[in-house]
Amino acid sequence: MAPPSLNTRVDRPNNNALLVLFAALSALGLYTMRISPVLNDLPVGFLDVVETGVLPNSMSLKKDYTGIKLVDETLALLVGAFVYGPTIWNEPFYWQQIHFLSQITALIAIMNVEACRERNRGSWLKYTAVYSFLYQNIGGAVIVPIWMILFHRISGPKSYFQTGRAVPLPYARSILPGTIILYLIPTIALFVPGKSLATLQNLLAFWQFTPVLVNIPLWFAALSASSATGSKSKTADLPHLKILYAFLFTFCVGAHWYTIRGISTSTNPAVSFASVFVPSTYTWNKSMDWGVLYIFQWDWIVCGLMNILPAWIAVCDVLRLQKGGATLENWLEGFIMVMTLTIGGGPGAALAAVWFWREQKLATLEGGVKAKKAQ
Repeated sequence: MAPPSLNTRVDRPNNNALLVLFAALSALGLYTMRISPVLNDLPVGFLDVVETGVLPNSMSLKKDYTGIKLVDETLALLVGAFVYGPTIWNEPFYWQQIHFLSQITALIAIMNVEACRERNRGSWLKYTAVYSFLYQNIGGAVIVPIWMILFHRISGPKSYFQTGRAVPLPYARSILPGTIILYLIPTIALFVPGKSLATLQNLLAFWQFTPVLVNIPLWFAALSASSATGSKSKTADLPHLKILYAFLFTFCVGAHWYTIRGISTSTNPAVSFASVFVPSTYTWNKSMDWGVLYIFQWDWIVCGLMNILPAWIAVCDVLRLQKGGATLENWLEGFIMVMTLTIGGGPGAALAAVWFWREQKLATLEGGVKAKKAQ
């Protein structure tokens, strides 16, 4: 039996509206993370802390890391922003960071998958190291939606899915170990208890580079990727990508329920699901750490949507390609599926699960196009 053919009668419907939505979310991230805090002098006393090197609880903030003044000043700002989570000085901040930093593992890895696809190699999507550098300094809520605008703009036309799904084997083999070694392990290390404050601050300074460092294996893979292209089966990457998605899903589900259990069993009266996940102008000026938490909460809200929305769109894309169009029922089914995954495992788990399902579907549909052309 011939594989199902790819129905390319229609482009993605209302794609321009989706692009506007992503742009609006980027603007929301910019306002809530950068503009609003400046207008309201938040976080309270943050710049004084960075200047004096003394935190509000009288602990020292390290200011020297590399010997390069501009780099060290930036790292001191970032370390000062992160330090209240891993130290558990602010427990709601601790649980918010665990959930946020673990769940975005899937987003980091899947952005690299899309950057390495044959059909995306000539696009702006491939510069993931640049986007990573920018979102570490400006905010994921500002930069990730911009990447999503580019991704959904080029994937909107009906011709996009006809060919070029494959990820060259050197890239497909590199993404998982690179993600684990250069992002996941340093992230977990932040929350391992028993470290001195100086060691933690050094780890936090190093961690700021990890979303960029995950690209290093891909740079080495690029040396052999061009020769590998076309020399293997166009589905040879599937086992590697499926293992990647399965790992991301499993890890995100585990981190999600670890966070839920931690919040549910905490004896700290300041800890609740609302205080961990919902930005509040009632608490944002209580102290420096609550102001920083407010910023992180908005960052995670927008970045979380950058997992959920693309997953939903991807489900509807596959249904559209199979049937020539996604009905309202299909859109609702896709929404229910993605939200069920999100509630059960977190936004990262939803994205990883959908990409696992999507990968095989697109490979099958692309095979149908080639079989049809060969007739």
